[in-house]
Amino acid sequence: MFTEAQVNAALAELKRPDVASWELFTEVPNFKVYRRAVADSALKEYKVLGSFPDLPGRYLLQAYTDLDLRKTWDRNMHSWQRLDDHRLHFTSKFPWPLSPRDYVYELHIQEMEDGVFCINGKSVEHDDMPERPGTVRVDEYRQDVVIQPTEDNKGCNIWFGYFDNPKGNIPSSIINWAAKTGVPSFLNSLRDVGLGLMKKEAEAGRSEKPQGIPVTVASSIAVDC
Repeated sequence: MFTEAQVNAALAELKRPDVASWELFTEVPNFKVYRRAVADSALKEYKVLGSFPDLPGRYLLQAYTDLDLRKTWDRNMHSWQRLDDHRLHFTSKFPWPLSPRDYVYELHIQEMEDGVFCINGKSVEHDDMPERPGTVRVDEYRQDVVIQPTEDNKGCNIWFGYFDNPKGNIPSSIINWAAKTGVPSFLNSLRDVGLGLMKKEAEAGRSEKPQGIPVTVASSIAVDC
């Protein structure tokens, strides 16, 4: 899970990005995607900085963590299963002729002070979820997300770090194309789904807490907003 120092470092980057060792990979409205090489590897890690001015953070959190909902809009998602101790199994489709990839990872969600949400996921092993024939197990995976309300509370700022090793002899051109098209598409889908949730709630005339993965409350951690 995130420490106080890690959260505050991410929030500081939303005001003044620390990208000295990163290259600007692609840019879309309200977001910049950076990447850099991973030491002793041909792989890249990614960092996304930006905001949704019209989407409050709790709707983004629900859109991001409700995996049953995600199955309705993410065409690359095959299936998911909840395991024990905050662990999940997730299978993702890859373009033909590549085999599907699956992940076993531990996911924690924290609600900090001042309406800041943090999502932290990393690959783990699980004895009851061995590798399956025809599917490649991704055992190097990490995702870190910090969601901060905007000053007017009408939207949210987002810090997102991501790395995985998809394995296999996948040409770098395909990986670059997938990242350059997939990240913007995923961001757009998250916004659309989040706005849909907000509209549905408004029409129902009630206020609901985010659904999906249970939140681990860590309100004792102060953050610098």
